[in-house]
Amino acid sequence: MVYVGGMTGPPDVVYIIRHAEKPLKPPLSGVDYQGGRNEHSLLPRGWQRSGALAALFHPESGPVREGLRTPTVLVAPSWGHPHKTAAHRSYQTIQGLGEQLGLPITSPFAQGQEQQLADSLVSSHSGVVLICWEHKHIPLIASALPVVSGTTIPRKWPGHRYDVTWSFSLVP
Repeated sequence: MVYVGGMTGPPDVVYIIRHAEKPLKPPLSGVDYQGGRNEHSLLPRGWQRSGALAALFHPESGPVREGLRTPTVLVAPSWGHPHKTAAHRSYQTIQGLGEQLGLPITSPFAQGQEQQLADSLVSSHSGVVLICWEHKHIPLIASALPVVSGTTIPRKWPGHRYDVTWSFSLVP
């Protein structure tokens, strides 16, 4: 997909991914970064996907993938306090990549603030942005980006898919 950039140096590329695998329902529980049980954390399979993302997007830890660029900005939703944010799936999904790249994960907006997130990205970020978000809200972010006329944005993220990346490239 292609979006139209503004005058203040918008990102060259915006990638949007869904958080990795989560518990489907109680009594299943996720596992936090220290191995403790947490209902908001990833399943072990999700932590494996987190590691795979680090290899996918970081050229030193995996083969360079044609068409993929290394992120310069990582974004996950805020859950209020930084410790609470770090204990949620979206943050955890890109945590390994952030550590590999030496990048902090920014969380300036909460779920429900997708329009504000998109506006902020376009007006005040450059480089390559990777957003990891909850799947039901991803189409809202994508729809809030300024795209080329005629671009069709899917209305739903496939609920069973954890292996999809939406990519938006700048057209100056």
